[in-house]
Amino acid sequence: MKSTGTISQIWAFRSIERKLFFACFLTIGFGYAGFFLNDLRQASETVQRGILPLLIFGISLLIMHGWFLITRFKGDPVMLGSVVFLGGFGILAQFRMGLFDFEHPWRLSHFSYPIGVILMLFVIGIFKNGRYQLLRSMGWIAAAVSVFIVAVLIATGSRYRGAYYAAGQLTPTEILKLLMVVFMAGYFATREKEIRKAVSGGKASMWAILWPVGAVYAVLMGLLMIQRDLGMLAVLTMTLFMVLFFITGQWRYIIASTTAVVLAGMLANAFISHARGRIQTWMNPFGDPTGSGWQILQGLSGMFAGGLFGAGFGKGNPERIPIAESDFIYAVIGEELGFVGCILVVVFYLVFFRQGFRIAHQTKDYFGSLLAAGLVSIFACQTLLNIGGVTKAIPMTGIPLPLISHGGSNLVTVFLGLGLLLSISENQGKAATKTATSKKSPAKSNTGKAAAKKATKRQSKTKGR
Repeated sequence: MKSTGTISQIWAFRSIERKLFFACFLTIGFGYAGFFLNDLRQASETVQRGILPLLIFGISLLIMHGWFLITRFKGDPVMLGSVVFLGGFGILAQFRMGLFDFEHPWRLSHFSYPIGVILMLFVIGIFKNGRYQLLRSMGWIAAAVSVFIVAVLIATGSRYRGAYYAAGQLTPTEILKLLMVVFMAGYFATREKEIRKAVSGGKASMWAILWPVGAVYAVLMGLLMIQRDLGMLAVLTMTLFMVLFFITGQWRYIIASTTAVVLAGMLANAFISHARGRIQTWMNPFGDPTGSGWQILQGLSGMFAGGLFGAGFGKGNPERIPIAESDFIYAVIGEELGFVGCILVVVFYLVFFRQGFRIAHQTKDYFGSLLAAGLVSIFACQTLLNIGGVTKAIPMTGIPLPLISHGGSNLVTVFLGLGLLLSISENQGKAATKTATSKKSPAKSNTGKAAAKKATKRQSKTKGR
């Protein structure tokens, strides 16, 4: 009976997840239906081809929810709803861009989303029940591995579009996002007492605490400048200062982050021709409208043409935008779904980030709190840099839009980070379940006491007779 009660509790706890998953599947299904209706002449062929991506998405949802129920996992269910919508929207967008090769349906790239889901569940299985604390002592190892990866990539990689890539145009530096978060959380957790004293105005100095982190960052940022991965440099710098803001609550770190990124951009503009070209294109895309400025101008014109409600899913011209499936997928959303579609996507990202920072704030142990804050900051910075670049608010850095842009390395990294974040959130789910159980238990105990009193009275009456 005890296990049955536990299963019923987890079934009730994850009920909101089932509802969100079902709503997401219906929404993505309607998106596919809209695409089919736009081409009725080839509707039967399109439906047959489109079933595979939709099935992959649906099966992934069933695997996730079933695994959570079987393992009685009590991680955050609301955040997963937003993640699932964005991931499903990404599958839909890649289908729209014609990236599914239906003549070879079993290609590994077609299954990057379910592979990411399985890796996420694997990470949760390893680090749940507080086992993420094992990463606490691995901070300096993570920093050393980060520097080693970039150094090896520079020594052995090949250049493509200005940066170094590994064989098969893989980007092993994606894992730096997770490694550096582990380093920051581990290091700051070891200096928790000093940080608290410094924040509260004690004798401890934040500069004395920060200089080892600054030294590691100086080496890594220098290597990333050589590797010409300015997007990664910007993401890691912004994440560091967002974590410092989370620790101290002082806005000077946000200002310092902005200043650091601007200074890095100025240095890159002065010494790196590839970066100089991107900055000049951002400032004046009409200077070379058929060359370097072509991508950003086509993206802006597509979003402008989309207007409020868009041209309709499948009715735009994303083929006119270079690398639209990756860097400029947000421009395709603007063209075909309009301003409303863009805002809807941003809202789901905001829900995702809000839930992530809520996990960070409510996690009691210092390391887990910092680890969660760092992970969410990574995802938020990626989103900001991509959307800001596409809309010309900031220079384009080549950072993909998390969960939506095409790119296996980035998607796998996002899912690994989500696995860690959900592992950290599990303790809060357990606390919520215990609270709900404790509220019911007094009633049960009072009922038991009342029944005992009645039985005693009956016995005394019987004896009196």
